[in-house]
Amino acid sequence: MIADKRLDLNDWLIKLSQIELPTLQYTLDQMHNLQSRIDDISIREISQLIRHDPLLTLRLIRFQQEHRSTTQLTDVNTINRVLLMIGMGGFFREFGKMQSIENRLHSTPEALQRVRQLISRSYLAAKIAESLGGQRNDVDPEEVTTASLLHDLAEILICLSAPELTQNINQHLQKKPGTRSHDAQKLILGFTFNELQTELAQRWHLPSLLSHLMDERHLDEPRVRTVTIATSTARHLANSWQDPALPDDYINIANLLSFDTEQAYNLVRNVCLKTAHEWQWFSVLPVATTLPQVN
Repeated sequence: MIADKRLDLNDWLIKLSQIELPTLQYTLDQMHNLQSRIDDISIREISQLIRHDPLLTLRLIRFQQEHRSTTQLTDVNTINRVLLMIGMGGFFREFGKMQSIENRLHSTPEALQRVRQLISRSYLAAKIAESLGGQRNDVDPEEVTTASLLHDLAEILICLSAPELTQNINQHLQKKPGTRSHDAQKLILGFTFNELQTELAQRWHLPSLLSHLMDERHLDEPRVRTVTIATSTARHLANSWQDPALPDDYINIANLLSFDTEQAYNLVRNVCLKTAHEWQWFSVLPVATTLPQVN
């Protein structure tokens, strides 16, 4: 069934701008563990924790933007730099009592699992972008990594607020293999997630560079292509290693890095294998478990 279209793009902007952002229970548990050892940890350990969770990352960056001093002339685009500005104590005071996603969605287990899957996919996208950025000798790989982690937040937030809509999109894609995700989103919602994401980034006053890197209207730029390719590849891998769009992803990676497609596939495969070791963070089966066996 095509989605309830009572909410248009502007309605969703208003609704999602006001939502209180939760975080994964596993993230909270790890946060409390670090807080109990605050005298023995470094900002790097907190940064590594935050990088797993796009909702916490968004909340952190928004907090910094809302509390920036009049003497701060440039945006802060990375997690490490935000943490350096607010300090470890400030981080735990501000974010240590966030609501968990599990508590928010306790009565809708299917929606909870879907949100976990989306967050896991965002983390995989960030790790792919990190690898692509490293291969490209990107001027600051952490910026493209952060943009990739945040890229699909609009979809995550809609799933938190109206999980039936993302379910309708997924059902449409399953019934019509080969349909582009953007087309399914447009059909069900009346707009694409990236269109909503671009508008939300402005509404949230996100750093202009991060907003730019997430904006698919600038695909002529290699850094924007890095983010788009990483998120597209992660999205298709989450469907299956046989997703019909994956060959195009490998071609795009090959073109970006001056690789052949086998090298592109191997890069993606290696990232998936490494990321699989962190499956417990998301309670989601990693895509590496369905990796095709090589005879």
